[in-house]
Amino acid sequence: MSRRIRLAAIAIGLTALAGCGTHVDGTALPGEIDVRTLDVGNYPVNPLETRYHYYPDLFSGAVLAQMRLDGQVVTGPEIDPGQKYGTGSNGFDKAEDAAHILAKVSQPVLEADHMLFGFATGSADKPRDQNGDLAAGSAHTLTVVMQFPDAATATKAAAELEDVDFQVAADLNQRVPLAKYPDAHSHWRPGIATLGSFLAHDSYVVNTMVGVKDPDLASLTDLTQKIYDAQLPLLDALPPLDREGMLRLKWDPDGMLRQVLNPNGFGIPDYDSEFVSGERGFLHRVNDQSRWRQLVSDGGVDRFALSGSAFEGPSLLFRARDPEAARRFAAESLGTAFPGAVDAPPKVPDTQCGEGKSDTLNDKKRYRCAIAYRRFVATVDSDQLSDVYQRAAAQYALMANSTW
Repeated sequence: MSRRIRLAAIAIGLTALAGCGTHVDGTALPGEIDVRTLDVGNYPVNPLETRYHYYPDLFSGAVLAQMRLDGQVVTGPEIDPGQKYGTGSNGFDKAEDAAHILAKVSQPVLEADHMLFGFATGSADKPRDQNGDLAAGSAHTLTVVMQFPDAATATKAAAELEDVDFQVAADLNQRVPLAKYPDAHSHWRPGIATLGSFLAHDSYVVNTMVGVKDPDLASLTDLTQKIYDAQLPLLDALPPLDREGMLRLKWDPDGMLRQVLNPNGFGIPDYDSEFVSGERGFLHRVNDQSRWRQLVSDGGVDRFALSGSAFEGPSLLFRARDPEAARRFAAESLGTAFPGAVDAPPKVPDTQCGEGKSDTLNDKKRYRCAIAYRRFVATVDSDQLSDVYQRAAAQYALMANSTW
């Protein structure tokens, strides 16, 4: 059972856009600069809804449902303190995409039982190697949560998904009961240090795939039950959706996407390029979940937004507890990935910039600036210093212009 998901990249920056300084709309508030004096190049400085209007449809509703779900899917450190490294995450709403994560033989079951959408995320006790693969001998988890039309269908699907997976090698696989979860359907292959399990919970099906260093069944069952212990209460707080409910989900209820630098003006919901969620939604996308979990907790960060494709390089926005927490979070957000000293852009308050390590620039831009404005923190990236300065100025002006 080979299962692998790719981490959604958030370290890659936007391609450079040329442009000269221009004056922009806006009115300075007491104690704040006049953003019309900033050099923003050709970057937009008005909230996204002035350039984009969301029209509900089932495709976009499914993506919004994934955003809603990912905030209620367990992260590695919540399973076990040792599971501190993220190994990948992805949302999906097609049976074919889910089958790439589960097993190819699961696709007919997912189609017949009308899976609506789902989310998958992984963790490990060691960081991935330079090729993005799991480190040898690591203990690792994969948690997949899918929603079905109703509880009866979910119960049926959990049993069927386990059965088709088991039958791939029925002569080698062995059923495994879980003492704490007698309704779970689980199996392993004796001598192989992995165990897979399916459990229906209301209209949801939770699938787990865990691995440990040695083929010890007690360790495998313990890790599987830890996932269920952490995951099921989160789903109890997330009422299932029907198709009408998916259509009625709000596009940007907390006003996060409207404040993120978005040069193209594309606002269509997308897991990789136009996404908003809670703190877990951010943690699912980072490698060092333990470090970032502490920073998020210290800063009281409760909402996160991403805008921009991986090719362009997305901008990020975080909502912290208060302005002081935002400034501290901004200072930490450059982290070890951008340790090089770089001057802040002219005239842009509460902004810090850094240069990335030369040996890690294959998957991100050279420069990053972190901008704090009131209780918000935004980051922008570029390979050119002059361009990242214009992006930072535009991002600050955008946040100032989004207070209405």
